Amino acid sequence: TAQRKLEVAEKLLQRLQHMGLRRREILLDPLVFPAASGDPKFAGAAAETIRGLRLLKQAFPDCLTVLGISNVSFGLPKAAREVLNAVFLHACVEAGLDAAIVNTEQLVRFASLDGGEVRLAEAVLFEGSQAAVESFVARYRNRPERGREDELAKLPADQRLRQMVVEGQRTGLEATLDELLRSMEPLEIINGPLMAGMDEVGRLFGAGKLIVAEVLLSAEVMQKAVDYLRPHLKGQDSENRGAILLATVRGDVHDIGKNLVGIIFATNGFRVVDLGVQCPSEKLIAAWREHRTELIGLSGLLVRSAHQMAATAADLTAAGITPPLLVGGAALSGAFVREHIAPVYGGEVRYAAHAMEGLALAQEILARKRPPATPARPQETPQEALKPSAGESEEATAAKATEEPEQSGNEPPVVLPAGRKPQKPREIPAPPDLARHILRHLPLDEIFAYLNHQMLLGKHLGLKGSVARLLEASDVKAKQLVRRVQALQDAAVTRGWLAPKAVYRFVRASSRGNEIILWDADGQLLAVLPFRRQSRPPHLCAADWVSPNLEDQDNVALFVVTAGEGVRQQAEAMRREGRFLDSIALEALALETAEATAEWLHQRLRALWGFPDPPELTMAERFRARYRGIRLSFGYPACPDLAPQAELFRLLQPEEIGVRLTEEYMMEPEASVSAVVFHHPEARYYA
Repeated sequence: TAQRKLEVAEKLLQRLQHMGLRRREILLDPLVFPAASGDPKFAGAAAETIRGLRLLKQAFPDCLTVLGISNVSFGLPKAAREVLNAVFLHACVEAGLDAAIVNTEQLVRFASLDGGEVRLAEAVLFEGSQAAVESFVARYRNRPERGREDELAKLPADQRLRQMVVEGQRTGLEATLDELLRSMEPLEIINGPLMAGMDEVGRLFGAGKLIVAEVLLSAEVMQKAVDYLRPHLKGQDSENRGAILLATVRGDVHDIGKNLVGIIFATNGFRVVDLGVQCPSEKLIAAWREHRTELIGLSGLLVRSAHQMAATAADLTAAGITPPLLVGGAALSGAFVREHIAPVYGGEVRYAAHAMEGLALAQEILARKRPPATPARPQETPQEALKPSAGESEEATAAKATEEPEQSGNEPPVVLPAGRKPQKPREIPAPPDLARHILRHLPLDEIFAYLNHQMLLGKHLGLKGSVARLLEASDVKAKQLVRRVQALQDAAVTRGWLAPKAVYRFVRASSRGNEIILWDADGQLLAVLPFRRQSRPPHLCAADWVSPNLEDQDNVALFVVTAGEGVRQQAEAMRREGRFLDSIALEALALETAEATAEWLHQRLRALWGFPDPPELTMAERFRARYRGIRLSFGYPACPDLAPQAELFRLLQPEEIGVRLTEEYMMEPEASVSAVVFHHPEARYYA
């Protein structure tokens, strides 16, 4: 029975955990028995297995479950087994099944079954009567086997290959390629059905019918096919659709967006020259003169990177290098590109909000057969080149990087309107100590509980909509992506790919205008940190949340956390193996694990200050900062200057946990977070 399965699982978990295994390392198999064998003791056993799954996931949500699906159809004709397996698997997944042992080559898609087939199969599974079994068997006794491969096999080989790319389907790929090689040259296959498949993938993504993760799976099939055809090319290269020089601009170590662009362009027939991160103008200029690409692509994450793009564009123009320029990144907008980059560049500039949009723009540009470089500024940049992307208003785009001029802490402070000065807290919390603390071995399973899945699956991997609501509705794409990410999490734990570490300290502090002054326990000056004040009401500045009087014994906390040591190398190894989705997902997981570590540590700091989060605070509320205080990172609106990172590093010495500061004050590895933490009850985030 389902209840007995739960009792056995509980005993197993207790023993295994006592032996040192974590729950995420344990797969529970609630067992599958034949549903149509005629044995009365197994009547209704399939329903008990499904009920048992639900009970296990309710009682032990952090444990994994696995089933051998085909046991349920033992003794039936082959065609009947395929249908019963499909219906049973569907019901088990709905009940929370994490993993299944199945023959994927003979797996029938549940959606392809008609209502009558499903009802007959469900009667066998949930009733188990002899009459139900006989009715089901009678329908399939003389029917041949069926499966997804059979559906694809009915298509001509070229259409089949195109559809395999669209669906991200690898099964049967080599056989299909061998069939085509008997009548087509390898270049014809690459530039024909394979490219047609990737074109359709781009169209479906643009129509909102595919997400980034699915695009990467299609790219994996494309790459696998090209690799298989390469020995048949006889020294010929496949026809390039163009060439692009890619780089993350100087001072920026963020490369996940650039890597995604590189994968998408390469698997769509472009030659990609990737210069990596922190690329100075002189390196970009030298590389273009060597490779003479038709396009240049620049990427960057922070506001400062957006301004660096403008400087790089000006340097390229001064060197006489002006091929069409594609730019993208979190801090960019169409308005910023129009106002700051286009005026200083001698060629066409196009803003791409994401990788697939960049591909479409590149194809559009090269379709006009523009020369690879334009020696002089064209008389007019096309207006449509810099229109905001779909769904982005002029106001929204302007707000990203051009909102207000930056104001350093050395400038005269803006006079606050009367009554706007924050009130001093009734009691300034005392820090437990002023020592530096290093946390070298943080519990990864505990940190994973603080992962923001909306950011991980939505922002980085392209899942559209509320992730929580999609999972509640058992959305197939969402559940598949979650399982893929969970597999990476498990691998990260067992293989040591992610190792979160932290260093923090509390510091005495006072304020002066737009600055926060840090002091040691003896009242000696340690550092001065500048912050930005809003030029419009309510004229907020983080310095206002620290007492100006040293005798008040006010204080802030400083920290650096990381989870990225070795991640870039592992992701590159995955890309070399053609595991494009896993490579991007691992980089995204590392970034969000660093953010999760910051969230975990910030919660700990609040508790150390003496105001722990109330027990009823949910993780979703924590992600919306529904707690007392805030944490601010340099390079973002409240403190856009990165240079004060040097003071933070001098006081914390995070090199001991593997984090270093570049010449441009960026942290390496990329999956690292630094912050100044404020306890003031009125502190809030602002732009």
